[in-house]
Amino acid sequence: MAPGSRDVVVDNHLSGLTPSQADAARQTGPVVVLAGAGTGKTKTLVAGIVDRVVKRRMSPDRILAVTFTNKAAGEMKTRIAAALNIAQAPYWVGTFHAHGRRQLRTDPDIAGLRPGFDVCDSEDSTKIVRRLLEKAIEAGVMNADDGETFRKRVKSVSSRIAMLKENMVLPPDAVAWVEGRIATDAITEGDDIMVWRDAAVLYPAYQAMLRESNRADFADLLLWPTVTMLRDERYRRDWADRFDCVLADEFQDVNRLQFLWLKCLSKDHNELFVVGDDAQSIYGWRGANVRIIRSFLKEFPTGRMIALEQNFRSTGHILSAANAVISHDTSRLEKTLYTASGDGEPVDILRHTGSQDEASGIAAEIGRRALEGVPYEDMAVLYRFNHLSRLLEESLLRARIPYELVNDTAFWQRGVVKDALAFLRLTCFPYERQSDEAFRRIVNQPARGIGAKAMATFEQVADEEAISLYEAAERTVQGRTGKAADKLRGFLDVILKGARSDEPSLGERLRVLVEESGYLAMHHAAGEDGRTALENLHELLSLANEFSSVEELFDHAALGSESRDDDSVGRVKLMTIHGSKGLEFGHVFLIGWEDTLFPSRTNIDPAEERRLAYVALTRGRQRVSVSWCEFRRGEQANPSCFIDEIPLQARRDGWGRNLRRRPAFQRGTVFNRQDQREAMGF
Repeated sequence: MAPGSRDVVVDNHLSGLTPSQADAARQTGPVVVLAGAGTGKTKTLVAGIVDRVVKRRMSPDRILAVTFTNKAAGEMKTRIAAALNIAQAPYWVGTFHAHGRRQLRTDPDIAGLRPGFDVCDSEDSTKIVRRLLEKAIEAGVMNADDGETFRKRVKSVSSRIAMLKENMVLPPDAVAWVEGRIATDAITEGDDIMVWRDAAVLYPAYQAMLRESNRADFADLLLWPTVTMLRDERYRRDWADRFDCVLADEFQDVNRLQFLWLKCLSKDHNELFVVGDDAQSIYGWRGANVRIIRSFLKEFPTGRMIALEQNFRSTGHILSAANAVISHDTSRLEKTLYTASGDGEPVDILRHTGSQDEASGIAAEIGRRALEGVPYEDMAVLYRFNHLSRLLEESLLRARIPYELVNDTAFWQRGVVKDALAFLRLTCFPYERQSDEAFRRIVNQPARGIGAKAMATFEQVADEEAISLYEAAERTVQGRTGKAADKLRGFLDVILKGARSDEPSLGERLRVLVEESGYLAMHHAAGEDGRTALENLHELLSLANEFSSVEELFDHAALGSESRDDDSVGRVKLMTIHGSKGLEFGHVFLIGWEDTLFPSRTNIDPAEERRLAYVALTRGRQRVSVSWCEFRRGEQANPSCFIDEIPLQARRDGWGRNLRRRPAFQRGTVFNRQDQREAMGF
């Protein structure tokens, strides 16, 4: 590069940046920094703020910088304060919701609220939706559901109301908006049309209840300031005039509401600096709109896009794999990651006979690498679905390898697993008080109309007669009539039948119990919301067959539930790919890369599955291992299409634990029966 070139970093406050990072930080006007994984996006964003303060003489308190999480905002504040050599970060650095809350606190009347309003969390919002749904069902306006199905319906409707707000839909317009989206197939059966319709109908009453109780939910914090800025120019200018520049991190994850809020506040000076990577947009299911970052230059024709492509995290072979996978996304913004640190080890593609072989093989490999000096906390296992962690947990426990489930509940602590085991425990000891807790847990799973009054009666009879709750219920229901009594008798009969069963297979006994009790049907009826529960149930039914007695199974479950403490240091990390976003590890194991699992058949956006694969591969620094099974749960599988796309020169294929002893060949020669030579790849 010639001396004096504009790309040479000459400003002291930009020292330590690459030419591309420095160029991005110096830009004026609308700019989108397309920051690939591991290319220093936060460093560049902070440098952009510093450049505006040092070079362009902006006041730090007239710069608005936003991100999504409190953790990310805290890191940004720390870096900005250190870079500017000030004790405290500028006031307007924080999350979208924190800034929206400040606007709403200043002018609560724009949302129909009074000063001192409360902000309700997602649990509070869900409780309001529950009450509204119960009233609608009582009035015959909506259909009723059984217990667990109703709980999931409440949660789903609450989520859809939030999504309506994130799409700038106001209460009076909700029904028309939803019906319009259904008519154009923008909302399909896969996205649960009925739940959307419920949300649209309940939204006005939900908002009215918030206002009556002087409360705002999270979405309100941005909705009403944005709606008011779009309607009232004086109000918009009053807020926009407070800032000389607006910056946003993780721009690929913004929704329509957040983008309009940013545009309103940057409209006059046009100084909008955003950083993101469309290839890492993996939160479409919660409202993120990848089209916003991809259409940035259409929204701002005078703007610039600068790509950061030099990766400081991963080896060359890992980046080759990631580049190859994401290259099949024809809608992506163009960039190719590279590194100056060398190719490193090829990506291991490990083929396993079955899922148990996969789990034990990974546990053994983790143990070997630990002996070679790799810290446990520098290793992670990532998977597409939570239920895939179960066999891993088992194998790591057997190998005495410490692990931590990140943002998840251990398999044996999951509610659906505890429910199923409670059915089995109750059949083992129906007439003993040690089964009472199991009875309490499942007597209303699914709902059988057993209310607090009936339970109090059972408890009283059990205490007075020194008998189990099951027997107390058995005695109490005798001679009773009505739907609740009939349902209770049906439940008691299922338990008694299970108690008398001579079926040797614990998995089969469990299957009969969850089927005949209606528990399995309850989760099936929940549609997409019940999918995770069903997957965990199937895992449990498969695992139960490995135990010779119920005592052995119960002991194993109890020990598995207590196997971890709160110390995450020195532990292998187990997490979903979604949960790994923003993290990095020296050694990463990616499991379950079969065509039956990944890409997921349930995701309505196949391109997002590809972006998930890209995110997964780019979590690794030195080593990445990708594994797949020929059979999982008895179903034959093939390698994921993402595996097929990884270049041969960047990969090393092998058989599970025998990787070192059985290398795969990429080309070979075979002889047919007529002694004819044929070249064959295998």
